[in-house]
Amino acid sequence: MKKIIQYLKNNQTFILFLFVFSWVLTLKNKIGFASSWNDLVFHPDAPFWVFIDAFFIFIFIDFIKGIFEKKNIKETPSAWEYLKFFGVSFVCYIFIINLFGILVSMAFNTVSRNFNSSYQITYKVFVQIIDFIIFGGFSLAYLYSKENRNYRKRLSAYEISNSKSKIHQLKAQLNPHFLFNNLNILDQLIEEDQLKASDFLSRFSELYRYALRSSEKELIGIREELTFIQNYFELMETKYQGYYQLVIKNNIKTSNTIVPPFCLQVLVENAIVHNLGTIKNPVIIHITIENGIKVTNNKIEQSRKKKNNGVALKNLNEQFKLLTNTPITIQESESDFTVILPLMKTNNNA
Repeated sequence: MKKIIQYLKNNQTFILFLFVFSWVLTLKNKIGFASSWNDLVFHPDAPFWVFIDAFFIFIFIDFIKGIFEKKNIKETPSAWEYLKFFGVSFVCYIFIINLFGILVSMAFNTVSRNFNSSYQITYKVFVQIIDFIIFGGFSLAYLYSKENRNYRKRLSAYEISNSKSKIHQLKAQLNPHFLFNNLNILDQLIEEDQLKASDFLSRFSELYRYALRSSEKELIGIREELTFIQNYFELMETKYQGYYQLVIKNNIKTSNTIVPPFCLQVLVENAIVHNLGTIKNPVIIHITIENGIKVTNNKIEQSRKKKNNGVALKNLNEQFKLLTNTPITIQESESDFTVILPLMKTNNNA
């Protein structure tokens, strides 16, 4: 009983349509056969019998469709297969409805009255065919659109799930990247200055603890990311005092933009790792909003270039393509290197 109620609930809009259409069709036929208002005779029960016939056709087509789908391993039937449902349902419906009519006539001993001429039999079959074409066509269109709608929902859910999975994989790659680069700095500091190394390790452990918490989120507010960036840059200052400068413009501090965790940290780290600043000629990193989140640094290339496999930037690009369908923009000149991240805005901070 619960399954029947749930079935009716799931298809209530179409069932209501069949009910209303049955009334409209019955009224149209009655008015069409009457030559004047005086000849118009309307029986209130007539639309209900039309509706019952229409509902039976719908149930019957859906039942045949279910039988075919059990034998078919394909997830979503094609338009051609729906035509097969229609054809098989049509033949079975005509056979069953007439067999039922004969059995009822035999039970009430009215066979001779109900089947007394070839014209009467032909007329009944013709009406049944028209009814099936009308209501069966509606039913087939409804079931086809319903299946396509459900398929699109499943496909959309799969794509969202797949995208989230890829994003988590990309972030999982960035975490070791972040850890590896900073452990290299720690290794250098241990040789140069053990006190600085101890301070660096203490601040890095706090920063990395925060990084682990943020990595569980898909998106965070830009202000949260900027706080992380400032703390990260202060950590870098432990080793590179005055060699690098970070300038964050006010327009981005008040923005309601959301971003993937580590996106700005990757760009700031990229500027530090691949450029050699000095006290007299520091590398200046600017972060602002200008047709996107713009991160620019002047280029002071090292005499010995570090091997750059581009993993961080590639991962960042993939994340934004998955989240916004827009890749990041990289602009490079002889003097500057710029990365522009697509904007993602929300009314509430992440």
